[in-house]
Amino acid sequence: MTREEAYCFAADLGGTKLAAAIADSRGGIVAELTEPTDPRGAAYVAEQIDACAKKLAPAVGIDVTRVRHVMVGVPGAVDPRTGHVSLTPNIAGLEDFDVLGFLRHRFGPEVAIENDVNLAMLGEHALGCASRCRNAAFLSLGTGAGLGLLMDDKLFRGANGSAGEIADLPIGRDPVSPLPFSSGNFELEVGSVAIVDRYRRQGGTAADTVRGIFKLLEQGDQVAASVLDTTARWVALAVVTMQSLLDLELIVFGGSIGVRPELYERVRQTLPTLFSRPVAIEPSQLGDRAGLVGAAWAAGQALSQSLKLAS
Repeated sequence: MTREEAYCFAADLGGTKLAAAIADSRGGIVAELTEPTDPRGAAYVAEQIDACAKKLAPAVGIDVTRVRHVMVGVPGAVDPRTGHVSLTPNIAGLEDFDVLGFLRHRFGPEVAIENDVNLAMLGEHALGCASRCRNAAFLSLGTGAGLGLLMDDKLFRGANGSAGEIADLPIGRDPVSPLPFSSGNFELEVGSVAIVDRYRRQGGTAADTVRGIFKLLEQGDQVAASVLDTTARWVALAVVTMQSLLDLELIVFGGSIGVRPELYERVRQTLPTLFSRPVAIEPSQLGDRAGLVGAAWAAGQALSQSLKLAS
């Protein structure tokens, strides 16, 4: 197979949507699609990933059998030794389903799976705002919270693939907050459910989603402003914890909530009150495509390497 004939397949699986792409041997996306994630659970989602590849191949003018390497991002921790996926609350049955085995049966042995936020970190490192960094993090804030870590130009996964599972970081109370202690779980303080709950507890009644709270903020709503101020302090505490341990060049903010300037600017303003050294933060340059771009880049790297070995 020549370089011109070589293609790879990438997918970014989320609890509500699945993005997929076919890319060339350099990881450049040549065709992509996005569709709602099948709500019936892991086996159906695995079939959906396979179906996406079959939909995209004709758009590139190839048969799906010409796809050589596959990288799929999943919302959970991936054990680097076994490929077992854990910590996956958003897709039913994924922890008990051999998604890697299924995909290898459909596509061949050159398939890998990776944590979705890790792939977002790779995307920003390859083509985004972290392109000049050797040590960086991608902090994803949305329905939940996740962290991808780049250490010395490589993904840092930890012993069991759980490095960066920041949702359980034991930051459960802001020492300057008047709000009562509610949880020791970071995700339950900064995720979308927590933000809406905080808005209601402070007397807000005009919004029932985070998007609605952001809209109220634009209109000068003081409750919305107070809610985001509090959320930003929780996030800033997590950021300075990471920075004190890892000494990062950059922390990229992503996810549907993390990428909003209304939040990260509040975090940026709070950081000097909590930490003596400068901390660089930036919004994701690739936005909601970071994970897919990272998956395509990783698949392209694997394909390019195999072509070199075969030549």
